[in-house]
Amino acid sequence: MSTMDFSTYMAALKQLGADLDESAQRTLSRMNAKGMEITIKNTPVGQYPKGSGKVGGTLRKNWHNGGTRKVGNGHESRYYNNVYYSGYVNNGHRLVNHRHETVGYVEGRRMLEQGQEAAKEAAPAIFNEEIQRVKQKGGW
Repeated sequence: MSTMDFSTYMAALKQLGADLDESAQRTLSRMNAKGMEITIKNTPVGQYPKGSGKVGGTLRKNWHNGGTRKVGNGHESRYYNNVYYSGYVNNGHRLVNHRHETVGYVEGRRMLEQGQEAAKEAAPAIFNEEIQRVKQKGGW
């Protein structure tokens, strides 16, 4: 897999006469989708005993795409989870007894970081696909 930083990618698109804003939007949207896909896949689902009336999966199904937008001279893309305990599952938390004493620690699952890493790893392939798309569109 070849490595390409963002400035090299933008220079290649500029040389091809591409609409840089459109290409940046498309690229970031695809990277966002890849990261979100992996994050959702790695989000744990609660296991409850039969007859408890509880159903797991609330955390997994509440990932939302925040979209891609232009901010100043750059672009940003984000996804998020609005479940109040998502930060505790992702980052970890302490365990407290009834006397409010810390009795342990639960390691975080780091599903958000795994998704971000997957998006970074997919970036060179996504960059190259966008360059190929621009070349085809321009008749290169």
